[in-house]
Amino acid sequence: MTAGGFTYEGVPTRVVFGLGARHGLAEELDRLGLSQVVLIASGSSRAEADAMVARLDHRLTWRVDGVRQHVPAELAQAVTADAVRVGADGVVTLGGGSATGLGKVLALSGLPLVAVPTTYAGSEMTPVWGLTTGGRKETGRDPQVVPRTVVYDPELTYGLPPLVTAASGLNALAHCLEALWAEGASPLSGPIALDGARTLCEALPAALAHPQDPKARSRALVGACQAGLALATAGAGLHHKLCHVLGGRYDLDHAQTHAALLPHVVAFNEPALGSLAAKMAVAVGAGRASTGVHDLAVRMGLTPALSELGMPESAIDEVAAEVAAAPPANPRPVDEAGLRSVLRAAWEGDGPG
Repeated sequence: MTAGGFTYEGVPTRVVFGLGARHGLAEELDRLGLSQVVLIASGSSRAEADAMVARLDHRLTWRVDGVRQHVPAELAQAVTADAVRVGADGVVTLGGGSATGLGKVLALSGLPLVAVPTTYAGSEMTPVWGLTTGGRKETGRDPQVVPRTVVYDPELTYGLPPLVTAASGLNALAHCLEALWAEGASPLSGPIALDGARTLCEALPAALAHPQDPKARSRALVGACQAGLALATAGAGLHHKLCHVLGGRYDLDHAQTHAALLPHVVAFNEPALGSLAAKMAVAVGAGRASTGVHDLAVRMGLTPALSELGMPESAIDEVAAEVAAAPPANPRPVDEAGLRSVLRAAWEGDGPG
């Protein structure tokens, strides 16, 4: 952002939010003129997908239950071919970021997407797509992958396992915090990101303590939506770059990788953020945002060490070298030594020093 000016591009998505909102999905498809849709559902959403099949009735032409994180290219190719074969005119996704991610790849081929999130991933509000081929995750931005409609129903999150609640919520928090310092950050995206961070840090522990509390679940889902909006308009940076390289190369759990790495990327950038560091700390509810994020993750039962998630120690040097060769824009200069320090701290899992 240049001094005194900025560019802001909003996300052209219709959001339908409310308890029981999923029951109006068929009407949303009719509104878009979609009559032959593919339903992509994560395995954990099978029971709700069965119920959704009945609601969609004649509008459903194909169903896909097998999704995988990081969207393997071979899976995307197979599902795209099936969608063409059955003459689909749209896609509905039900689940977390993996289901949404596969739906976005289909949307790249021109099929309108309607997303029904069941976690706090927040990717349903962004124009970012990802595809993994041979251990390398490629990402891009394309307005065509933004869902035409996102249906948020907090009731779909009541049965989320505690680990998924916490990890996907920290994934959303990463969207909020990185959106504050990303290259496209602006006076319009910043307040959304800060409010989303505050909402998530307050709502996630409450949702874990009372999984079927509609207020806690609704607030957490609003925070996730804000996180996606902030990232969509401000863009991603160093944190997401590291997560994508780690995830694509070592098939680490996407959300838990975000949670383990985030405190250390925040700590790396805090000295260069000036007054923004204080605003982030207030939003997180701690003296420093980096330590607050780490403590929140541990308090919610998440593993703070990338080594325990399957990252080999050799990855520290390998990933540092790869990212340093083409680093994204970042408030603090990025070099290989600094990245090794960040990755080493996240691999070991101790709190930021």
